[in-house]
Amino acid sequence: MIAALPATDEPDALVQPAEEDPADGLADPEFLALPDAPPDPTTDATSSSEHDGEADLEDWQRLADCESGDWDADGDPEPGSRRWDYGLEFDHGDHFQGGLNFHPDTWEAFRDPDMPDHAGRAEKETELEVAERVLEEQGWGAWPVCSEMLDLDE
Repeated sequence: MIAALPATDEPDALVQPAEEDPADGLADPEFLALPDAPPDPTTDATSSSEHDGEADLEDWQRLADCESGDWDADGDPEPGSRRWDYGLEFDHGDHFQGGLNFHPDTWEAFRDPDMPDHAGRAEKETELEVAERVLEEQGWGAWPVCSEMLDLDE
């Protein structure tokens, strides 16, 4: 689950339009290199993880299986069951959106203005672009349960 961001008097302070094509860096399935998100003045450097700003596509897919997919009888996420349109089909009662279960406030703070207003309406690549920004700013702890379960928080 994505942690909510503190409110700010400048709603566009964290959202910067991309200067490059958003698909840049996504063509190589090994890495998702994206531009750095602007720093959040409400967090100090020790609150985010020591993440290097790049995540493996396989890690994102495993995380999405955990966040929006089905779970087996043993309590493990089922590979390939992720739903990138999570939250659109019916009300899940948790209000989280997209395959990576963004909180609406987090999605709004990290998306570009030309991106869909609901993570479930975004293309997978767009959602991963936003996820990289969140990861850079908040670390894997933005998805506390699933990142720990999948050993992504190390």
